[in-house]
Amino acid sequence: MIRIVFIFIFLYLFSNSEMLRNNDEIFKEDNSSLNAIEYLHPKSHIKIFLPSIPYIYISKNTNAGLIRSDDNEQGWVYDLAKSHERIDDYTYIFEIKRNLKFQDGTPFTIDSAINNLNHFKKNPFLFSNIDKIDFEISKIDEFRLKIELKQKYELFFIDLARVFFFTDEYLKKYPTKAEETEAGTREPGPYGMGPYILKDGYAVGKEQTEKIILEANPYYWNKKYPKIKKVTVYTQLNAEEAFNNAVNFEGKLDISPIPFDKKIEAVMSKYSKLVIKKSTNNIIIFFNLINGNQKLQNREIRLALNEAIDEENILNFIYKKEGTVSPFTTSINFDIVNKIAQKHEYSKYKMSEEKKHKLLNGLKLNIFTQDRFMFLWRGLEYQLEKYGVEILYDITTSEKDIYSQLLNTHSSKNTKNWDLLTWGDDDWYYQNPWTVLFIYENNSPWSTIKNDPFMNNYIKEFFITKRDSQNYENIISKILYRARHMAYTLRVPSHNKVIAVNKEVIFEPFEGGIIPLWKTKITKNHWSIRGEQPYPEDQHTPIIPLRMK
Repeated sequence: MIRIVFIFIFLYLFSNSEMLRNNDEIFKEDNSSLNAIEYLHPKSHIKIFLPSIPYIYISKNTNAGLIRSDDNEQGWVYDLAKSHERIDDYTYIFEIKRNLKFQDGTPFTIDSAINNLNHFKKNPFLFSNIDKIDFEISKIDEFRLKIELKQKYELFFIDLARVFFFTDEYLKKYPTKAEETEAGTREPGPYGMGPYILKDGYAVGKEQTEKIILEANPYYWNKKYPKIKKVTVYTQLNAEEAFNNAVNFEGKLDISPIPFDKKIEAVMSKYSKLVIKKSTNNIIIFFNLINGNQKLQNREIRLALNEAIDEENILNFIYKKEGTVSPFTTSINFDIVNKIAQKHEYSKYKMSEEKKHKLLNGLKLNIFTQDRFMFLWRGLEYQLEKYGVEILYDITTSEKDIYSQLLNTHSSKNTKNWDLLTWGDDDWYYQNPWTVLFIYENNSPWSTIKNDPFMNNYIKEFFITKRDSQNYENIISKILYRARHMAYTLRVPSHNKVIAVNKEVIFEPFEGGIIPLWKTKITKNHWSIRGEQPYPEDQHTPIIPLRMK
């Protein structure tokens, strides 16, 4: 009964954080940082759930390159590099830090960097244009190297944040093979240079183990990090299990995304607090224009499906206001996308209700989705069924099942008959909308559209356009509006990150596709430190939701 009263009080006060602060008998401020353990405690251990792109999140914690993506304004920071200079459109010079070591304790030298870059040149990833760009790497001295591009390519520096360095042993085990997804977490072992060592399990996009163990790297170059000895990562929990483990039990999950309609339960929990942050992550709902329902080949039907969706209602009642309506599939939280949306008026088709009914009535659609997106699909289904659309679901708990169909559809090798597919496309490029734009690239395994000469030309121009130029805004605008005009996806609002976090964990999410485990801390009251001692009752008080900028 008391819990129910708390929930009603919370509902009344939730929209006003100042009122929450004035009710300190019911809610309290988060003071976990005051009790943080500022060293690597040998018993420290947290458990997390990564339902989307676990291979990227894990790779960015276990591996290192010259630079890495970051939440700052420029979108990156130096990692193994100490500095860099761009001489001209084609030439980069990097200086590396001193006294670097691999996770096995062996020295990392400028020759190690050159060897890895040459290996990558033969073994590129396939989600940008880097596999089509020739470049040369040369040694200047014991701490500097030079990279010379053979053609203009403005995504090169950003690509480098995904080029990781490994021991010779790892490079020999995994010879040249281009990949559509991350290839640096194929096998556990001290092969990389990131803050954590992959101790057990693996994740490479198309497949991953259900549980992955990470352990602090004793040779990490930044001696301030990490603060937690062991991290257990789960990749395939069903949505209900993940929520219960994060909110209703202690010691099962310390960090987990939760459905937007579960915010109150997360706040009222004895064990969890609610952390919310604006995000550049995306929910993409693909139309299968390769071998899906033939009616989807009709652009007007795709437009009608988009027009049938009331994004404001989805935002208010399904997202629980945790997001923003966007005119594009690409998140409005990308600075450049927001600028374009504010500056350029986009056309609303204003299709009549009669025409929408005529186009959509009787349409049957096969939906393939992870279960964690069913909260969204129930809202979409409610709106679409008003127009006579019938929805049939094929639901999985694992992203690897999504990949097995998505990455084989462009070549018509998919084994499931799907018409719409939902993917949690977390922002792995950081403030560069290529995170989403790449799904429109011709002949890409990530694309489920047919050849579009206009889009192809726009993307070619994008690759050679400098980020700080006026033309950068112009070319991205053309890509965004072309995708909208052709209705290549079913648009939904841009969403915030909504995360249940153990009360004794100090964690600030990044806006995109990085979970900064190395910066995460725990307190002396955390379950991994207390052992058999019960969780103190004075810590059961609900914590005011943490909205982070």
